[in-house]
Amino acid sequence: MFKLAVVLLMVAVACNGFLLDGFFGDYLDRPDLLSDETVQDLTNYAVETMFMGSNPSLKNLEIVRVQTQIVRGENYKIDFTGEPVNGVSGQTTTCQVVINVGFNSVKSIVQSQCQTS
Repeated sequence: MFKLAVVLLMVAVACNGFLLDGFFGDYLDRPDLLSDETVQDLTNYAVETMFMGSNPSLKNLEIVRVQTQIVRGENYKIDFTGEPVNGVSGQTTTCQVVINVGFNSVKSIVQSQCQTS
């Protein structure tokens, strides 16, 4: 019986890394979420929040990459591009934002950065 318990424990430990890889702690690429409505809403929330109180805003948003991470809720790392509303024609702003959606559905921007070229 003891040997069976040891074998089961070893299998569980070996499978833990395989089955949960990218689930807890690591970011996991999620191309299936590129056109997801929730991700689009989170991107709009990020743009509205980041540019609140200032004139520049973005239009024609395009989500380029989505990654998720399970940690005190779910983190969404979203890479997106957009055109500055009051910018020079042909300019593009590239942004990466991390938004935490808690288990209680409260959203908060954890990290954000943008660059206009």
